[in-house]
Amino acid sequence: MGAGKILCILGGIITLVATFVFSFASAGSFYYYYLGLFLNIGTFFEDVKIDVIIMIIVFIIVMLSGILIILGVKSRVPSIIGGILAIVFAVYFILTVYGILDIANIGKYVEVLKYDKALVEGIIPFDLPLGGELIDLSLGTYLMLGGGVLGLIGGIMGPDGF
Repeated sequence: MGAGKILCILGGIITLVATFVFSFASAGSFYYYYLGLFLNIGTFFEDVKIDVIIMIIVFIIVMLSGILIILGVKSRVPSIIGGILAIVFAVYFILTVYGILDIANIGKYVEVLKYDKALVEGIIPFDLPLGGELIDLSLGTYLMLGGGVLGLIGGIMGPDGF
């Protein structure tokens, strides 16, 4: 098995675990995680705003980035696309949490991931706060970034890799 395949598998698994098990940030009793998006998705459609609906669709596509990275075992393209999606989401989230990215109030879109209850208290989402300016950034963001980087490198190396 080539190094590219191994990196794609590792990057995809890390990205999927970061997506579904870890939280990206926390603020008091609120968690920011992908399952929170699905648990309160009905509230976003009460007063329909097209920009929020577009961001929900984008977040759902980013959620599939781990699967795209794993598909990089057979072809380069899905792994590169999935890696770029995961990296862009993680960097967007980091810049939003630290207050750097506030162009036209773009940070409000992170609120679609916010939910006030854990699925299984202390387990899902697993929240390991690592600091932040506005809210506490958690381990899931950095795992998403790392998985995206591994997937991107594995995609560039290709399945036939070294």
